[in-house]
Amino acid sequence: AIGDRAMQLLLPMLFWYALLKTAKLAILSSSASEPASVLQCLKDSAGTYWFIWAAFVSFLLVKILLIFNRWSPWILFASVILVPLAPVTFSILPLIKYTFPFFCLGFSFAQSREWWTGITRSHKPLLIMFLSIAALVCFLTWRKDTYIYNNLALVHDMQSAQNVLLMLVGSAAASAIVIVLILQCWKVGRSKRVISFITVELGESTLLLYLI
Repeated sequence: AIGDRAMQLLLPMLFWYALLKTAKLAILSSSASEPASVLQCLKDSAGTYWFIWAAFVSFLLVKILLIFNRWSPWILFASVILVPLAPVTFSILPLIKYTFPFFCLGFSFAQSREWWTGITRSHKPLLIMFLSIAALVCFLTWRKDTYIYNNLALVHDMQSAQNVLLMLVGSAAASAIVIVLILQCWKVGRSKRVISFITVELGESTLLLYLI
């Protein structure tokens, strides 16, 4: 599974980066600086396509955690707390820490879809109202230090803990609201032939290309 995901995400991404890098070097004049080292190229690709690396590393961590147990919510829940709190700030690791809880949430939805669907269906209006209020409050209290690029998901005092918590809660609430809006738009527009063709036919075949 890890090999398949690497072929699906990393290989196209590295090929695309190499293609752009080659084109850039070919266009630059001879007076430009010498090509960067392989290590620098890897660093540049990590910074440019960090979201792809984050998706792959999150997938890798979940597979390692569940290698002895196909589906254990408690192991996943513990990792959602421990990974973001890990005191590492090297390269794109803070961005991976930030992405990991959302990956685990999506994985949890996929594994317990009927259970989650039953909860959201029976309490949907209340849930939407709560999420909307939470997203609005987080937006009003959002500061410069709330961004992952600035706080690096590093907790060293009460203020930094509040920033990291606000970042995760605000991001989750806003993402949930956007997902609800997208689903509502799909319910309204799925009957139209053009929208259905673009979303279903073209969307499924070009999703990976869009991510890259």
